[in-house]
Amino acid sequence: MRVVSVVAVAAVMVAVNFGLWAVPNQPVPVPSPPGGKLRSVSFAPFRDGQSPLAMVFPTRQQIDDDLRVLADQVAGVRTYTSQEGLEAVPELARSYGLTVTMGAWLGSVKLTNENEVAAVIRLANRYPDVIRRVIVGNEVLLRNDLSYDQLVSYIRRVKSAVKQPVGYADVWEYWLKYPAIADEVDYVTIHLLPYWEDIPAGIEDAAAHVLWVYGKIAERFPGKPILVGETGWPTAGRSRGPAVPGLVEKARFDSTFIQLAERYGFDYNLIEAFDQSWKIRLEGTVGGHWGLYDSDRHPKFQPGEPVVENPGWLSAFVLSSALALGVFGLLVGFGPPLAGAGLVGTAALVQGLAAGLVFSAAGVAALAYYLHDVAFGWAMVAGEAAAAAGLVAAVVVLLSGQRPAWAPTAAKLGNAAWHVLTVVAVIWTLLLIGDGRYRCFPIPHYLALAFGIAVLAVLRLVLRSPDTGATAALSARRLLELAPPALPPVAGMSVVAAAGAARFEAACAALAVLGAIALVVSEGVVNREAVIWAGLLVVLALPYAAAVASLVAGSDGRRPAVRPEL
Repeated sequence: MRVVSVVAVAAVMVAVNFGLWAVPNQPVPVPSPPGGKLRSVSFAPFRDGQSPLAMVFPTRQQIDDDLRVLADQVAGVRTYTSQEGLEAVPELARSYGLTVTMGAWLGSVKLTNENEVAAVIRLANRYPDVIRRVIVGNEVLLRNDLSYDQLVSYIRRVKSAVKQPVGYADVWEYWLKYPAIADEVDYVTIHLLPYWEDIPAGIEDAAAHVLWVYGKIAERFPGKPILVGETGWPTAGRSRGPAVPGLVEKARFDSTFIQLAERYGFDYNLIEAFDQSWKIRLEGTVGGHWGLYDSDRHPKFQPGEPVVENPGWLSAFVLSSALALGVFGLLVGFGPPLAGAGLVGTAALVQGLAAGLVFSAAGVAALAYYLHDVAFGWAMVAGEAAAAAGLVAAVVVLLSGQRPAWAPTAAKLGNAAWHVLTVVAVIWTLLLIGDGRYRCFPIPHYLALAFGIAVLAVLRLVLRSPDTGATAALSARRLLELAPPALPPVAGMSVVAAAGAARFEAACAALAVLGAIALVVSEGVVNREAVIWAGLLVVLALPYAAAVASLVAGSDGRRPAVRPEL
C-alpha cells in the first residue's frame, strides 16, 4: 500500500512540474511580416571570444559564413566600422547580392578616427555598386566623444570624397537637440528603440511610439530622407518599466515594425543580425541579446511561425523531474518514515526546489558569458542547492518527528547559505536602486529559496506547540531548527553569539524591507520584475523580522503562560 502511495505522489509531482514548465511556454502565434527580405540588419560578426574590447576580430571566412547565413533573409547590412576586418564586407556582400551601409566609427581617439575616415572613403569609392550609403559616426554626441564642430568636420571630409549619400546616426532625441546636423548630411539616421527610451514603451505600445517618434522627426526635418538606423527588441535581460525582454516580445515587435515600415514607407535597419555576447560587459545581459540569431548562428524563431518563449523548456522539465524524483526516492527509501500529508508536503517541497534550481542553473548556462559572471552564477547556484538541502532537512524532521543523521549537517549548511544569499540579495537590491540600468533582477536565483522558506514557515506555524508564538515559529534563528515537538532543540548559542545574531537579523529585516519599498518606488509598479523581486525580498525578510519580534516578546521566543505584571 505504501508503494502505491509513493508512486501516486511521485506521478502527481511530475505532472505538476510538467505544468510549471509547459504552461508559460505554449506556442504563441505571431502575425506574419510582409513577404520579401528585410531591408537591412546591423552586422557585427563577432563570435564568442572575439570583440573590439579584446582586439580579437572575425576572420574573412567567418564574415563570409555569416553573410551566407543572412543572404536569404535580408537585402542589406549595416556595419559600424570600416576596419577590424570588416573592410572585407563589401566585396563578400557583392557575391551574395547584398547592399551595404558602411559605417565609420568615431570616438575620442584622433588616430582611430583618421583611420576610420580614410577606410570608409577608400571602400566607398572602390565598391560604389555595393555600398549604397555611408554613416559617419554612431551616437558620438550621445557619448560626448566629440564636439559638434569636430563631428561636422569629419562628415564634411567624407561628403567631399565619396559619391554615396552620407549620414550620421544617433538616438532620435539628439537630432532634436542638435538639429543643425541635418544640414550637413544627406539623410537623417535615427535610433528608435522603445525598450531604451527614457520612458520605456511596452510591446503593446511600441507601434504607437514608433509612429509618434517618426512623425516628430519628419515634422522637424521636412523633406529630409529618414533612416531608422536601429530598431529592435532584446530577448534577454532586465525589464525596464513595461518593456519586457523575451523571444515572444521580439517576434511581435519585429513583425509589427516591418508591417508599419511597409505601410508607411519607412527605410529601416534592424538591430541586429547576431547576438553579441561581448556587449554584456558594456550593457549587462540585455546588451548581448538583440540578435535575430543567437551567438551560435541559430535562428531564434522563424518569421510567421508560433514562438515559444523558452525553446529548451522540455529539457528543463526532464532534468528538474529527475532531480526531484532522485531526492524524493532517497528520502522515502532511506529517510525517516513519511505518510499522508507528510509524504505530499515533502514531495511538493522537493519538486518546487528542484524546478527553481534548474531554472536558475539554466539561466547561468545560457546567459553568463564572462568568466567572473560564470563563476559568480555557479556559486549562487551552489548556495541555492545548500539552502535547499537545509530546507528539506528541516521539513523532513518537522513532518516525521525524527532526526536522521544527515539532517544536522544539511541544516548547518542550509542556514549558512540562506544567510549569505540574504546578504547578497540586500547588496544586489542596493545596486539596483543606485545604478540599475544594466543590472538584471536576480529572481531566478531566489525562487527556490523563497518557495522553500514559505513552505517551511507555513508548516512551522501549523505544527507549532501550544506554547510557541507565531513569531517564534517563524524566527530566522529557529526556522531551520531541527526540533519538532517530539524532539529536544539543538544546542543553543552563547550570549555573545546571540547578540551578534540579533543585530544581523535586525539589519537583514530592515534593509530587505526598505530595499523592497525603495525599489518599487524607483522602478514603478508597472515593472513586474521589480514587484516580484520586492515580494521575494519580503519573504526573505519575514523570518528575520520574526526573530527580532520574538526577542522583543521574550528571550526564548516562547509565549509566556501567564501575562507578566507591569
